[in-house]
Order: sequence, then structure tokens, then C-alpha cells
Amino acid sequence: MPERDEKKDLQLRFDPLTVSHLGSNMYSRMPNAVAELVANAYDADATRIAVRVNGTGHQQCIVVEDDGHGMSRDDVREKYLRIGRNRRDTELTGWSESGKRRVSGKKGLGKLALFGIGHHIEVVTTRAGSGDSLVVTMDWDDLIGTKDGDYRPGSTTESVDKSRHGTKVTISRLTRTTDIAPRSLAESLSRLFQYNDSEVSLVVIDRNGGEIPVTRDLRLESIESEIKWNIPGGLKKTAEPLLAWEVKGVIIAAKKPLATQMRGITVYTNGRLANEPEFFGAADSSYAYAYMTGYVEVDLLDTIEPDVVATDRRAVNWEHPKAAQIRQELKRMVEEIARDRKNWREDQNKKEVAETTGVDTDEWVGSISTPEKEPLNDMLNVLHSEDADMSRESRMQMLSGLQRLAPPYADFVWRHLHPRIQEVSEAAFKAGHYHMALGEGIKGYIQDLRTKADDHDDPEGKVINQFLGTGSGKRLRFAHGYTRGSLKISNSSATSLDDGNRALVQAIWQMFRNPIAHEPAATLEKLEVISPRDCLDALSLLSFLRFRLDMVEWVEP
Repeated sequence: MPERDEKKDLQLRFDPLTVSHLGSNMYSRMPNAVAELVANAYDADATRIAVRVNGTGHQQCIVVEDDGHGMSRDDVREKYLRIGRNRRDTELTGWSESGKRRVSGKKGLGKLALFGIGHHIEVVTTRAGSGDSLVVTMDWDDLIGTKDGDYRPGSTTESVDKSRHGTKVTISRLTRTTDIAPRSLAESLSRLFQYNDSEVSLVVIDRNGGEIPVTRDLRLESIESEIKWNIPGGLKKTAEPLLAWEVKGVIIAAKKPLATQMRGITVYTNGRLANEPEFFGAADSSYAYAYMTGYVEVDLLDTIEPDVVATDRRAVNWEHPKAAQIRQELKRMVEEIARDRKNWREDQNKKEVAETTGVDTDEWVGSISTPEKEPLNDMLNVLHSEDADMSRESRMQMLSGLQRLAPPYADFVWRHLHPRIQEVSEAAFKAGHYHMALGEGIKGYIQDLRTKADDHDDPEGKVINQFLGTGSGKRLRFAHGYTRGSLKISNSSATSLDDGNRALVQAIWQMFRNPIAHEPAATLEKLEVISPRDCLDALSLLSFLRFRLDMVEWVEP
């Protein structure tokens, strides 16, 4: 049976009112209080930390056990039971006993935080190689009822194997009676710690002995990720300053809007929570922020004096000049990621449109050279934007309407060219070879004129002069057909129309056909002899003439 050790009585000195404020009032949430024990274990160079949930209802308790170096009786008296001791000041280096870890504990208030979730605490600790295990018990009712400010916790010592080391803390008589959910506790702890998984194993053990690893990415596992950024390597503009501040982490954009408590970027220092999720002052009007979550590690915050990390490790004092500089870079990081996601989503929307409609919107806008191009582009940008609060069905309906109003190559389509002229010129026009499109239109017209005149051998100029307009021999004329009963145009007007039709054909043929036929295509394109507008205007004239060709009849002189 363990015996009470009367030597070197353990003593906790305090003002009861202070304990009430710093204990039960400092932490009301179980994960935050348990986090103090996890942090102590980490600072003690533990390689495995187990948080066990035992019992149910009023009988349940929390046990946190580690394989760290443990505490001697002197350690417990001088360090553990001393409220307000700054470990970094008293241990000079601010590093763990092994020298491998920077300690996170500073203010010596963590042991009081445990009383915020339970009223009975038992600490069993064994110093490596000592062969003794010290058992310390503290009771909230006894402690708070102390009148002189000197509380003597119960303590006993028992012999153990010298190879044993570590600390086990049991918190019972919990203030909550609802059953603790181990999985939920694990997820909460994963939001409070960012330890390197290779140097320490942190697990929550459920009532059946099942282990739930508390890993770096546990808090993100339940989120369906769409895009992931590794910080700082996954960034372009802000990577260099973040690297200078030794900032690293992971940020993701979810496929669906996140619950409010999951939004924002969490800050850790030396593996522990330092600042709850936020966007560091970035304008959060963009829809991107409803999808963004993740974490960054900024260990430099823990080196700033005076301390900028709050006692409850939920907020950083960003007003400190050095902290303010870091916050500014974090803000720029968030803004860059928001832009990246916005651009990515717009590209995805464009791909969805292309897959659904078969239309590449960039090519669509690029196919239009008239002033309508800019407003069409603006409207498509709104449809592609993630900020447009529209369902997919509404998006597609609007897009279909736009296609009917302004189809690809709208300036070409809007001319309502004669089908024959459109047929022969369309491919070259869409390829950007405007001289060729016009040339093909002229050749198409001449070919159809030859068919009408049944003359496939004479030169083009002769066919135009011989069969169009007025003159000797049979002629292809259209103006004489403007007759409705007794109403008709005069012979002189008909002659003017038919002769003008021939003159217009001759002018187009002379102005465009000959240069196109005899000048190198490269020269015509480089000098822009035929611009897109020139081509469309000339094709419109050709279309007018081609419609007239449909109306011609043979007329004897």
C-alpha cells in the first residue's frame, strides 16, 4: 500500500478568489483544458500522449498519460504547484529538457484550468530512473475552502520499476454529465495542436479501447476539398515574405460552403494553437471566404517579447509591431488564395459551359470584332463568376439566351448573308483569313452567275459585261420584275437598277478579286489590306448581289 510521504510537504499558495477566476473560469470547454495537459506532456519530451475517456454520466473521467521524463517531488513542489511561474524565464533556454523542443508553457496557469472541467485531480508522475512514483491529489472543494491561502494536496510515494517514466493525470467529478464523444474530442484537439506527427503520437482512446489518432489533418478530413495550397510553396506573389517569416501550413478550398466555425485560417506556434481561425483583416465580401479553411505555423510569434499570444491561446495581440508585420503578410496570403480560387472557379465554370454547350466562351468572345464584343464579354464574366448567386440551371438558361442573341462570330452571322455567300466564305472568315473569305465569296458569286448564264468558258470580266445590265443580246435582269398589277417602275428606273447591279459587280470584282488573286496572301494579311470589317462589308454587298441573282430572268433586248 502506498504510504504518505511526510518529508518536504507539498504546498500550493494562492488567494482562493484568484484560483476561482483562473481555474473554473479560464476554461469552460473540455478540449481547451485537456490541451494544457497535452502541452505539458509535449514539453516533457513525450513521444506518445494518450487521452482516455472512461465511464459515463457522473462516473466518467478523463485520463491523460504520457511517456515524458516525468517529475520528481522537487519538480512538483517548485514547478508544478507554483502558480504564475514563467517556465521560459526560470529554465533560461526556453527549450525542453532534451533540448529538442521549444516549450510552449509560459504562465504556469494550466493546472488551474483543469478545475474548470473537473473537481478532483490526481497526478501520478515518475521521474526516469528514480524507481519512485509520486501520487498527488487535489480537490476543488478543499482548495477553494482554504482560508489562509496555503493548500496542501494529498501525496504518496510508491516504488516502481526504474525503467518507468512519465505522467498520468486523471480528472474526475467532471462538471459535465453528458457523455463525452471521443471522436469529437479528437477533432477538437486536432484544431488546438499542430505537432509534427513524426516526433509525437497523440491519440484519444474511447471507452472500448479504440484509438483515434489526432493528426495534423484530422480537422480537415471531414471536408470535401476542391483546391489545396501548401504554404508557402503553393503561392506565387506572397511565397517569399512568408518564407522569410518561416510560415508554413496547408489551406484548402472546400467544394461546399463551410460551417461558420470552420471558416478561416488557424495560427499555431510550436505546435499549439495561438490564434483562432480568421482572415487577418482581408476583405471577406468574396464568396471565396465561405469555402476557405486551413492552418499556418508561425513559430516566430512565440519568440516575441512581451508575449503576444493570449493566456488562453485563442488570440494573438496583432498590435505589436513585429506581430503586425506578420499579420500583414498573412492578409496578403489570404487575398492571393481568394484570387486563385476565384480564377480557378471561373475556369471550371468555363469548362462546364464548354462541356454542356460545346462552346468555348473565350473563342466565342474572340470570334467577334465589332463593338458588341465588350458587353458580351462582361455578361459572360458575370455568368462565370463564383460571386453570381445563380443555380447551374439558371446559368445555362442565360447562356443559351446569349447564344441566340450573340452567337459565335455574331458579326458574321448578324449580316444574314445569302446562304451561298456564307457557305463559301465562313471557314476562311473564322480562321481569320479575311482576304481569302472575300475571295471565296466573289468566286462563289461568279460561279453561280456562270451557271445562270450557262457560260463556263469565257473570262470572268466578259461574263459580267455580257450577261448583266442592259445591252445587246439576252441579258439576266431583275428590275423589270418590280410589277404589281398595274403598278410598276419605269423603264428608265429598271435600266438604272440593272446597270447599277452590273457596275457594282464589276467594282467588287475589280477592287478585290484581282488584288486577292495576284498579291501574296502573307502580304495582304500583314498589311491588313482586308480588315474584318472590310470583309464583312464587302460580303454584305456580295450577299445583296447574290440575292438579286436569285431574281434574274432572261430578257431579250
